[in-house]
Amino acid sequence: MSALWLALHYPLLDLEAGDGPVDRPRVLVQRHRVSQANPAARAAGVETGLRLATARALCEALEVREADDDVRDQALRHQGRQLLALTPRVCLAPPASLLLEVGGCLKLFGGFQGLLARVDRYRLHCPFTTRLGLGPTPLSAWHLTDPPPLEQVPEAARFQAWLAALPLDELDLDARLRERLQAPGLRTLGDLYPLPRPALGKRFGASFLDWLQRLLGEKPDPRSPLAPPRPFRRRRDFDDPLDNLDHLHRPMESLLAELATELDRHQESVAAIRWHLYLNNGHRDTLVVRRAHPGHDVATWLDLTRRRLEHQMLEAPVLGLGLDGGRPRSRNPALADLFPDPGARAPLSGLLEKLAAEPALRLYRPDREPGHLPEETERGRAPLERPARPAAPDTAASPEDRPLWLLDPPRPLGVRDSLPHWRDRPLTLFPQEECFSQPWHDQAARRYHVAHHPDGLCCWVFQDDRDGWWLQGFF
Repeated sequence: MSALWLALHYPLLDLEAGDGPVDRPRVLVQRHRVSQANPAARAAGVETGLRLATARALCEALEVREADDDVRDQALRHQGRQLLALTPRVCLAPPASLLLEVGGCLKLFGGFQGLLARVDRYRLHCPFTTRLGLGPTPLSAWHLTDPPPLEQVPEAARFQAWLAALPLDELDLDARLRERLQAPGLRTLGDLYPLPRPALGKRFGASFLDWLQRLLGEKPDPRSPLAPPRPFRRRRDFDDPLDNLDHLHRPMESLLAELATELDRHQESVAAIRWHLYLNNGHRDTLVVRRAHPGHDVATWLDLTRRRLEHQMLEAPVLGLGLDGGRPRSRNPALADLFPDPGARAPLSGLLEKLAAEPALRLYRPDREPGHLPEETERGRAPLERPARPAAPDTAASPEDRPLWLLDPPRPLGVRDSLPHWRDRPLTLFPQEECFSQPWHDQAARRYHVAHHPDGLCCWVFQDDRDGWWLQGFF
């Protein structure tokens, strides 16, 4: 695998970072002189270096802007994150360039032509003016702009010939250094090829020699790639307030598609997402949507979101919509079945996700905790929420001796002929008895029995010395 770098230049980024290219004349001004001019301004005779007063005299409709480094850097980073879909090695080259290492992903796009087609598609939809560079090293790609039409990756000798033809005036060097290089009669970069490297370093400085060797590939040029934003966070603002939640389905689907694209790039999934509804009264409503297992597909997330949204009441119209992705988790496709059984039942996790998205059902998952009374040992948690810690061991009795469904609080039972009744029918008590005594709780002692109901239910009941019989739960 040979190294291959692409350079994407945004020559008018300072002018276009706000709203993109415009047809009206626009210039960038520094110290009352024009530092950049868009094509419309140049067509009117405005050139770089003119005084602002002269430029205004040449073009009355001239729009003047000043450089904003923060806006420019933010726009450059945003474009870099978009290009992470091509390669994970996207490096910033301030002030207005990006360097992409693409030699390792040619096979992914079906070869060199497929990669160039993806790059051309990006440039077609890019909101900024772009120029393309290509080379075997980051610095050579930065300098070799606008290459001719190519059918395949050029050979190393062809790159060297292109670099040799570069005039010294066009190199990304300090103006004084370029003058010193031209003083002995050197005109192109190729004139430096036969010169001994130690002599170049002694005459023009060690930094220049380091730059030249990195440009020609004689020395490594490590670059720090742009890190993707974590976690995923997006927001949409609406021109008009929305008072109908059904109108949120389309923007929600769009945001979920962006989330799915981001997860696919890194082969990750999430187990929970958060929707933020920014209301017209200044408040914000948050909807949490969870899944039984981490996922990344848009259809399932959208279906669960709609079910959750059906039970949401709006206090005021919605001005904006935000989506926060949960902590991403790496996918493990090796655990999936290569040939799943066509007759196998669908996993119950999908049904659990749909039921959990219905707040009216008030589902909970029983979770055992330490407590003095049986009803205190079982507390409900969200059905898709993972336990914070493992359940504490029960020294009094094993979990199998306790019913799965405990009532909190216990329900009183009627008594007839000294027997407890439930639903107007007597319970048959088993002889085994278990006692609970908590005098420090100011509660009477409890004597627990397993009872059988004529309907076939197995109940857990107790009797205390104060209030008679109580129903504690069902097995």
